[in-house]
Amino acid sequence: MNRARSTRCAFCIAAVAAALVLATAPAPALAATTWATVSSPSRGTIANYLDDVAAVSTSSAWAVGSWYDTSRAAPRTLTLRWSGSSWSTVASPNSTSYYNELAAVDAVAANDVWAVGYANGSSGVNGAPRNTLALHYNGSKWSVVTTPQPGVQTRELYDVAALTAANAWAVGWYYDTGFVAESLVLHWTGASWVKTEVPNPGTGLNQLYGVDATSAGDVWAVGTMTNTGDPRGSRHPLALHFNGTTWSSVAMPDPPSGSAILRSVTAISSSDAWAVGSQNGYSQPVAYHWDGRAWSLVPTPSVGATGNNLFYRVTALDGARVWAVGYRSGSANGPQALVERWNGSTWTVEPTPTQSLGGAALGVSAITGPAGAASVWVAGYRTAFVNGGYSDRTLTLRGTGS
Repeated sequence: MNRARSTRCAFCIAAVAAALVLATAPAPALAATTWATVSSPSRGTIANYLDDVAAVSTSSAWAVGSWYDTSRAAPRTLTLRWSGSSWSTVASPNSTSYYNELAAVDAVAANDVWAVGYANGSSGVNGAPRNTLALHYNGSKWSVVTTPQPGVQTRELYDVAALTAANAWAVGWYYDTGFVAESLVLHWTGASWVKTEVPNPGTGLNQLYGVDATSAGDVWAVGTMTNTGDPRGSRHPLALHFNGTTWSSVAMPDPPSGSAILRSVTAISSSDAWAVGSQNGYSQPVAYHWDGRAWSLVPTPSVGATGNNLFYRVTALDGARVWAVGYRSGSANGPQALVERWNGSTWTVEPTPTQSLGGAALGVSAITGPAGAASVWVAGYRTAFVNGGYSDRTLTLRGTGS
């Protein structure tokens, strides 16, 4: 989940001159966020990952991902709930006996929460068919909700944006009958999930990884695409927009490296949105901004000359409070969580607690706390030495500030 839980206001400007001044003046820079590690539980003895987090209020949040069940030799769904004082595991169902993983979560309210991902129909990491998976929490328990399974063998959901009890969107990709990857968009109508037809501008492949919305008539989905004849490994940024009636493809420039994969989008208003991911494979983070007319590249700090350095998620409270998270390489302690903040004029790296054996930030969610202060959750994983061996465990960080 990457959408902030905050009240968005529209301001009426009487004079055109005043409007121009306000439109061009940079937002005031705000103080950096202060980050702390918050204890979170893990299940089993090995791999635990939190892939996303959704904050409903300062006393209610959800984090989702997977844990590895050694008795089944497969990852299973994992859901954690924040009570205002601690994180605890909450039982969650699986749709098959094999691989079940949750990639994203979003909440309309404390009793209306969606989580999406995928489930394998047979054993093994490539067990087929791989089907879309959606879970819903009604205030007392999680349950599996039927989702469409288009194409052949592989269908995956990577993000969900819930607007109301009768309006939510989930995105991912699937293989069509020609085994070509196509964008997948599902719409929750209040009664069922329905596959929605969307453009596939790439002549090679099209994959969606992020979705967000400001209203029923302003929805963004982002990902990556290729064209026939592209150099091997080349990717182009992909953005689709829904205006309340139809989906359309919106042009995005390639970065200087010539290749980009977008993994998340946050929509603040119809004229203010951010999309993030990586460029040149996974070597450097990339950030794009929507100003109401076009998407443009915005420079981010250099965070590493070698290894993987990328953004996984982005969230925002307003135009001067935007957070993008992922991980960076090059540390003597292994990969470390990466948190960057847009303060209205520049992106800066924010210091986060060092994980002694490495870790990563995979999800982020922000809400407005008391007196208008920011309250931000980051979810991911950290590596630890457990029971005589190295294992990945859940990681949650909490950020506070102006």
